[in-house]
Amino acid sequence: MALVPLSFGAAGNPPLILIHDISGSPFAYLPFASHLALSQYTIYGLSALSPESPPAAVQGFEYPSVSAWAEAYAALIESELKTELAADRRVVLGGWSLGGILAAEIARIFARRRSEKSVQVLGLVLIDTYAPWQPILRAGPRGLEGPGGAVVESAYFTPVELIGIVNLLEHTERAAWPGMDGTRCSAWLITPSVAAANGLEEWFDNNGAGRVRRIGQGRDGCDHFSMMDPGAGWIDEVIVVVSDALQSFNVMRVGE
Repeated sequence: MALVPLSFGAAGNPPLILIHDISGSPFAYLPFASHLALSQYTIYGLSALSPESPPAAVQGFEYPSVSAWAEAYAALIESELKTELAADRRVVLGGWSLGGILAAEIARIFARRRSEKSVQVLGLVLIDTYAPWQPILRAGPRGLEGPGGAVVESAYFTPVELIGIVNLLEHTERAAWPGMDGTRCSAWLITPSVAAANGLEEWFDNNGAGRVRRIGQGRDGCDHFSMMDPGAGWIDEVIVVVSDALQSFNVMRVGE
């Protein structure tokens, strides 16, 4: 595993650390690094593989639970913060799909360690994240499949490993991944569908504390995959909302 620098922004702004999706790669976030809306923020992608790892090396499937997986990533982030990421040890965490699940769990881990020397998570940005027990991907006859039967491929994990990760998520109970409970920070959920049920309604519906922003309202074609596809025309809207979230976290920080 490794933190991959994607861009460098203004000093004083908390870094944005984006956790990889189920592919294991952080490169879905490359458009974030070159977008003007996020130019003031240093952005890191958390990769399931370190640069020296061989292709398809197992770097997540060996963990027995989401919590254990997140513990390893929390240790990596904490180690990096001691050196160069942020002098005041404040960060924003986020991720698309599986990345949001892991980001929330990492935030909960840091919240439990609350002290002057521990990492402080200012906010969470979940990009169409689904609760583990309600995954958008399923094991199919050709491997891991998304909506419409599209086969999900990865240069980081084998098809068997991908199915193993989905099985791990599906067997994660509510008590083992308590959503936003215990994260002690604000959270934004960015989703393309007004009506989609993703298992996070408890924290993001009208009674929840989290903020929901919808992408592509009133237009067809925006879904879980196309919203992060640079060629589909939605990712600019996603990035602008991420920028809005970061600004809101910074305002709250100033008001402390």
